[in-house]
Amino acid sequence: MQENLPPSFSIESLVDLIKTNGLLVSFAVLVRMLWHQRLVRLGQRRFWSWDLLWEVPMAVMCAAVGSGVASYFALEGSQTVACIGICSWLGPSGSQAILDRILANYAKGTQK
Repeated sequence: MQENLPPSFSIESLVDLIKTNGLLVSFAVLVRMLWHQRLVRLGQRRFWSWDLLWEVPMAVMCAAVGSGVASYFALEGSQTVACIGICSWLGPSGSQAILDRILANYAKGTQK
């Protein structure tokens, strides 16, 4: 009987993980910085603020969510990057607004 063993951890596997996902996370950081810059232009934020610090973990979270969505829909290559970019641009607030709208339509029984 096969036991549930944790995956083997080595420096090589960590380096491979960083090489594979580093570009995707850096793209998500770039998109979140564009979002931050947009809010600065609108006067809703200052450029050098604590909000800028919170954009980095937000980008990592958005990259993970975008990668999961792309995996679910079996997207590959540039489609995965586009999915991560969209999830990063929307962020948690935009994603929640879209999900609320979709669920409200299904709750009413009318699918548009």
